[in-house]
Amino acid sequence: MRKISFLLILISTLSGFNLLSAQQKNNQEKPNIIFILTDDQRFDAIGYAGNQFVETPQMDDLAKSGTYFNTAIVTTPICAASRASILTGLHERAHNFNFQTGNIREEYMSNSYPTLLKNNGYHTGFYGKYGVRYNDLDKQFDEYESYDRNNRFKDRRGYYYKTIDKDTVHLTRYTGQKALDFIDTNASNEKPFCLSLSFSAPHAHDGAPEQYFWQNTTDNLLTDTTIPGPDLADDKYFDAQPKIVRDGFNWLRWTWRYDTPEKYQHSLKGYYRMISGIDLEIKKIRKKLKEKGLEKNTVIIVMGDNGYFLGERKLAGKWLMYDNSIRVPLIVFDPRVDKHQDVSDMVLNIDVPQTIADLAGVKAPDTWQGKSLMPIVKQETAAIARDTILIEHIWDFSEIPPSEGVRTKDWKYFRYVNDKSIEELYNLKKDPKEIKNLIGNKKYKAVADKLRAKLDALIKKNSNEYRAAPTDLTVELIREPGTDVEIFDLKPEFGWTVSLGSKFQGAYQVLVASNVKDINNNNGDVWDSGQVRSLESTNVEYKGNPLQVGKTYYWKVRIWDEENRLVDYSEAQKFTTGQSDSYIISTENKFVTTYVKPKTFKKLGDLYIIDFGKAAFATMNFKYNAKTPHTLTVRVGEMVDDDGSVNKTPPAKSNIRYQEIKVDVKPGKTEYQIQVQTNERNTRPNQAIPLPDGFPPLVPFRYAEIEGAQESISAKNVEQLAFHTYWDEEASSFESNNDILNQVWDLCKYSIKATTFNGLYVDGDRERIPYEADAYLNQLSHYTTDREFAIARRTIEYFMKNPTWPTEWQQHVALLIHADYMYTGNTELIERYYEALKHKTLFELSNEDGLITSTKVDAAFMKKLGFPDGYKKPLTDIVDWPPPNFNGSTTPGELDGFVFKPYSTVINSFFYENMKIMAEFAKILGKTQEVLDFELRAAKAKKAVNEQMFDKERGIYVDGIGTDHASLHANMMPLAFGLVPEEHYESVVNYVKSRGMACSVYGSQFLMDGLYNAGEADYALDLLTDTSDRSWYNMIRIGSTITLESWDNQYKNNLDWTHAWGAVPANIIPRGLWGIKPKTPGYGVATIKPQMSKLKSSEIEVPTVRGTIKGKYTNNGARLQTYEIEIPGNMVAEFSLNGLDGKDLIHNGEKVPSAFESIRLSPGKHVIQLKINSF
Repeated sequence: MRKISFLLILISTLSGFNLLSAQQKNNQEKPNIIFILTDDQRFDAIGYAGNQFVETPQMDDLAKSGTYFNTAIVTTPICAASRASILTGLHERAHNFNFQTGNIREEYMSNSYPTLLKNNGYHTGFYGKYGVRYNDLDKQFDEYESYDRNNRFKDRRGYYYKTIDKDTVHLTRYTGQKALDFIDTNASNEKPFCLSLSFSAPHAHDGAPEQYFWQNTTDNLLTDTTIPGPDLADDKYFDAQPKIVRDGFNWLRWTWRYDTPEKYQHSLKGYYRMISGIDLEIKKIRKKLKEKGLEKNTVIIVMGDNGYFLGERKLAGKWLMYDNSIRVPLIVFDPRVDKHQDVSDMVLNIDVPQTIADLAGVKAPDTWQGKSLMPIVKQETAAIARDTILIEHIWDFSEIPPSEGVRTKDWKYFRYVNDKSIEELYNLKKDPKEIKNLIGNKKYKAVADKLRAKLDALIKKNSNEYRAAPTDLTVELIREPGTDVEIFDLKPEFGWTVSLGSKFQGAYQVLVASNVKDINNNNGDVWDSGQVRSLESTNVEYKGNPLQVGKTYYWKVRIWDEENRLVDYSEAQKFTTGQSDSYIISTENKFVTTYVKPKTFKKLGDLYIIDFGKAAFATMNFKYNAKTPHTLTVRVGEMVDDDGSVNKTPPAKSNIRYQEIKVDVKPGKTEYQIQVQTNERNTRPNQAIPLPDGFPPLVPFRYAEIEGAQESISAKNVEQLAFHTYWDEEASSFESNNDILNQVWDLCKYSIKATTFNGLYVDGDRERIPYEADAYLNQLSHYTTDREFAIARRTIEYFMKNPTWPTEWQQHVALLIHADYMYTGNTELIERYYEALKHKTLFELSNEDGLITSTKVDAAFMKKLGFPDGYKKPLTDIVDWPPPNFNGSTTPGELDGFVFKPYSTVINSFFYENMKIMAEFAKILGKTQEVLDFELRAAKAKKAVNEQMFDKERGIYVDGIGTDHASLHANMMPLAFGLVPEEHYESVVNYVKSRGMACSVYGSQFLMDGLYNAGEADYALDLLTDTSDRSWYNMIRIGSTITLESWDNQYKNNLDWTHAWGAVPANIIPRGLWGIKPKTPGYGVATIKPQMSKLKSSEIEVPTVRGTIKGKYTNNGARLQTYEIEIPGNMVAEFSLNGLDGKDLIHNGEKVPSAFESIRLSPGKHVIQLKINSF
């Protein structure tokens, strides 16, 4: 029995030796690490630095035995940001955390040094002041307790509220004890440990009159000592500070701590005693390490989180860029390196996590911005290889002016962020106390310029996508107002795009300046909005003193995200005010001339034949070097013959253009512009819209030919000058696996661009007159192909004074204003024209059942609509255009046999939509009674249409009261405007589908809207990709590059080939096929409801006032479809699909509960999968 016991003891002992040996071997491979961070301990508040008033024998010994960094600097001199930098290895402008912000980003904390070590074999612990807002400390530490001064107490209890064995102790003692307990617990741990200790001392307890509270163990220090007054105590040093500093917290806290000799002595003695108290805890920690046999394999790092003013310049606190504020003690004591050294290189707080990772043998993340100090500690290298550092304090707080700068060994430059004209430059070598500001000295201009440039470079280098400034600035919705634009509104609205890094805006600040210098210095000398808590990033109205007409201004904006993180200012934008010369006061955008080189150029006999690829409202330039005087014949046109020459005989009654122009050429002149002939009808005074000032006469043409040339002409000598309004080709895009659909999109998008030559939406080249219905279709397609709103807004204003005769066209004005409101969020047109708009809805013509008829119109009412006295043509129902036998033809027209009756289904469908819109507008304007009135009128109209104009036996709508004829129009309009009750949906939809494209290119807008509203994706796609002569593809096939006024020449004999109302797919593809629409005004919330039908793939980019919505669709097979969606900043989208029964939606890898009708998408990228569960 004794033998067995002895063997057990022997085995146990040997096992213990083996375990200890293994632990020692492991510890030799990876050291333990203790990182001690003090609060507000500045660089010279340590005995080793020569300070005779503070007793720090332990820190001194660590410095003497290890590596002491004489010029250790924090990148940001404030607790929260500096601690965030230490944890994440990032500058403040990268992590963007400070007081008043939300939690630090998880992306950064998942790469923090404690997380890194915890995930790589270290046992991690933390005790003390964490100082960073973060909820998941358990991801970083195996053991932790976060605490700081208790600010509920305005006395010593701020530091005395923690207990050890029921005794209330100072926080310094408590933290020290937690360290001892941690070492006791983990001394025999198989894992190495990393213990982070964060002492609250020597931070003042700001709320208490006494400010400083220390342990009784340091009571006896400095009792009989009078500490000399601070350096730079003379008033002149304080007076030299900018006003923003003199009025701030640095001075206020000086009054708390140093403004009397008694306060000064108490505060400095308290400050030093608290540091000595920390030193006593370090002594205990080192003793405990020795007790446990860990002292030879435990690296100790000691550092302050920021510097501190001790009364210099009549300042207290930190925050500023002076060395008192940014310099801290830093000691790295590695007992395995038996070499002491003092290092003068500038090292940073962000170097500490790199150093800890290096010690632990863990690869640091590439995102970290510091450097490991271990090569210096181990004397493998003598220098950090860093000549210039970025220093900053960019938290925007009214009493602490943010600043940013750079420091080198010999120089320091910094400026104040909110007024960059306040700059300071110091020669640290000659002026270490930073007394003589050299910024205005011409002798040092080159130095200042170099350091400014270096600062800008370091700012750029150390920023990231989360810091991205607002972009896409607009004034009055104009994107580039800096040249050739006059802003008419002297209280303009500003807009911008919030970056995806910010996601959502929580506040903004707009600056408006009278000159470039002030705006570049962040001085809003005309208007500074200050921080405005608002989600609005569009339609932000100028609220300063009225701007002056004819003056140039500059503006910029910055935002705070939803977590109150501030981002950089945008680039400044220039704009000039002006004054409208007419009743139209919406700002007009600039016009652009595009110089188009030939797509093909060839010689055919004595003809030079030119194809510019696309028709444009244009003229033509050419270079020609004549040796003798002679005449060239130039022909331009929209049609081409089989041999490539210009078609000289377009259809007789059509308005398809062809011209022949004679050009006299002579020696000595080489550059020519053809003088196209003007057309009497489209230049009629007071009817046609004249071309903008400075435009030459224009004619639409694609093809050209030159005859009679005696000298050679090459393609490089010829160019088409295409005139149009400002246009961003990259604003929108669409592509799918269906080539016809792609061609239709390209045709329609280009048509919108090409027809913007006149500054208002005109009907084409035949008349160049705005019509309300044309304009509405044009507007929808313009808003979905470019982020451009000026032409639509100006055209709306034009209609208020210049109405046209069709009844329905009056009803389109409310649609125009509503579309503008939904797409821009702007209410100015509603406010300006609400009363006049009421008349245009024709509500005054309604009967007691709520239906309207144009037969009640008299001269007085025509005047209310804006028609001039003596206007002869009465308001007339039109339904569609053209009617049968139009212009001497024998065509059936585009009305599908519609039978006109006084009470028309089409007119009253529009009326219902108008009443809904007016109710919404009345609500915006706070007209409660009128809201109720319009809502009632809408309800009555809907009821009457469904009771009096619906054939219940057939389940379809008839054309009006008194006829049983049912046209496509009488059914597609109720479908488009939401009049059809659910129980009749199927019969109405089936009837609509049975009629085919029995409407004009204008009517197709409402047909396609109705089909997509009804979820008829297959039939809608069939129409979009149809190739019959009543299709968009037919326009391409017959040779046009701008949409036609009619489906084909045969359906309207006087058509032109330049009619934007034929470009419906430009808005139907984004709004219908992809289902991208604004749900709330200004796209605060978007809806995305794709209806892809048989498409295998599709990609789209849709411009909005808040940025571009991007989508990509892939049909992955019978059971899987994938949607990739990107939502711009400051927008939410609701994604939904039809027909989800038996299918699963997966959003970013997570299944969406079937009860959810839509998926809410925040800014950024999303992957949504539709899985079909079929067996």
